[in-house]
Amino acid sequence: MNIQDIQYFRKLYALRNFSKVAKFYNVSQPAISNSIKRLEVLFDAKLMIRESSRKELLITPAGEQLFQHSIRIINEFETAKKEINRLNAKVFNLGLASVIENTYFYKIAERLNDKGLLNHIKIYESGSNSLRKSLQNGKIDVALIGSLNTEKLSEITQNDLIIQNFATSNFHIFLSKKHPLAQKRGIFFSELKNENFVLLNQNFVHLKVAQILSKANNFKLNVVLETNNVGFLMDMVSQNVGITILSEVAQNNHPGIVSIPLLDKIQPQLIASIAYRRNHYFTSEQKELLNFIASELGTEIDL
Repeated sequence: MNIQDIQYFRKLYALRNFSKVAKFYNVSQPAISNSIKRLEVLFDAKLMIRESSRKELLITPAGEQLFQHSIRIINEFETAKKEINRLNAKVFNLGLASVIENTYFYKIAERLNDKGLLNHIKIYESGSNSLRKSLQNGKIDVALIGSLNTEKLSEITQNDLIIQNFATSNFHIFLSKKHPLAQKRGIFFSELKNENFVLLNQNFVHLKVAQILSKANNFKLNVVLETNNVGFLMDMVSQNVGITILSEVAQNNHPGIVSIPLLDKIQPQLIASIAYRRNHYFTSEQKELLNFIASELGTEIDL
C-alpha cells in the first residue's frame, strides 16, 4: 500500500472534489483518480461514488471505514519515520516533566555523564500531559512523567504506552513567606477558598490536582495566572501574586517561598514513572541507557 494513496484519500474525503485535491497536491486529476482505484483494488471495495446528476462525491460505508483507520495509519507511518531517523542518528530523545526533572533526573545526570551516556541523550522538557502526546506521536522515545493515583490505568496507558512507576509523593501548598498563612505547619485545602492561585497549565497534572481538590471542597478556583515555566511560577509565588500547588519533592530553592503540607485525608498523590511506547524498538545501546536510568531511579523495566 502506498501511503500517498491514503493521504490523497483523506484529502478527497474532506474536500469531496478531485480537482481541488489535485490542485492541493500539485498533481494531475488522473493521478488522484488512479490512487483511489488502487485502494479500491487493494480493499476489493468501492470507496467513493460520483453522483453525476447532483455533482456530488458520495462516500460508501467501506470508504467511511477506511477513513477511520486512515488516521492511525498515517500517524503510525509518521511515527515510524521519526523513530527510524533517530535510530540512524543514534539519538535518544528523553522527555522530562519539569518537576520530576528537577527532583530525580538531575541526581543521575552525573552518573550518566561518567558512563559516557549523557551525550547520547537529547532532552525535551515539558509537562507530563504534553509528554504523553509526544510519546504517542513518536517525537520522543522515553519520558519521565507524573500522573495521579486518581487516574484510571486506561487513561494513563492510552495508545499503548507502557508505564513503570518508580516513586510517589504528596502535594504541598507553596506560598510566599509574606503570606499570612506562611507560619502554618499544615493546611486544609478548604482554607484556600479565597486565595489567588498561580498554576502550571494544562500540560501538567498539577492543574488537575487543584481542580480535584477545589471540587471536593465545593469552591471555584480563583486562578490569576497559568504558565508552563516552573521558574516563572515560583517567582510569581515569591512575589505573593498567588499561591500554588506542587509535589512535596519539588525543589524549592527560592528563599522567599515556604511549602506547607496538605492535611486533607483524601487527596491525590503524584506517581512518577518511566513511560515508552509498547511497539517501540530499542537498540542494544538504547536498552543499556534505559536500563541504567531505571536502575538509578530504583526500578526495573522489561524490554
